[in-house]
Amino acid sequence: MSGTILAPTTTDLLHHRDIPAMSAVDTLFGLSADLWPILHRLASLVDIKHSLERAEMDSPNEKTTAMRSDFNSNTANIELLLHQWTPKTPTSMAAVDSPADDSRLQSILNNAEAYKQACLVFLYRDILSHSRSSPKVQGPAKQALQACLRVVIFSGPMATLLWPAFIAGAEAIEDADRSVARTVFKNLENRQGMSNIVTGWEVCEEIWRRQDTGDLEIGWREVAQQTGREVLFG
Repeated sequence: MSGTILAPTTTDLLHHRDIPAMSAVDTLFGLSADLWPILHRLASLVDIKHSLERAEMDSPNEKTTAMRSDFNSNTANIELLLHQWTPKTPTSMAAVDSPADDSRLQSILNNAEAYKQACLVFLYRDILSHSRSSPKVQGPAKQALQACLRVVIFSGPMATLLWPAFIAGAEAIEDADRSVARTVFKNLENRQGMSNIVTGWEVCEEIWRRQDTGDLEIGWREVAQQTGREVLFG
């Protein structure tokens, strides 16, 4: 089972200058290029957390105390950076050339917002182990799903939308939020037709089923392992 967050390397990130407004927007990753370093730091915390927990279980000592302090410092810094981050629209894009360009820009802005909110969900749920019902999880999960839905409504690029849709959808508790997630998954499948989208959707449906039968804190990695599904995001 893959627990890796697949994200672009720094060489994948495009830096555009002195080119037409809409061409200055990275179609694939929107306006979120400067979010990717934070995302990479967030992803690295998965292995760090596992190593720390093993060390604390095996032989807690001064070294593990220092490791825990570094971990707490890193998570607090990433949390602050995520809350402060907003997509930066280039001044050249203040006026778009056509309604189609405006629709595409709105879609890309919402894609970036979906990533920010999904990162917060991942931080609080997967790294800091907050309960699924915690407002710190549910708040950004709802916002991420609504941002994903707006990407669908504006019919913009969806190539990178699976990760935020899945991370937020996996934590959905209320029927209304699950309905939004289903709408996003359905449109992603119709647009791209890729098997990893169907797999992500199926894992979310199984998580929701288990929640409704009393397994309130079941995680997506556990469900994927138990059902023999491999969740790939890129």
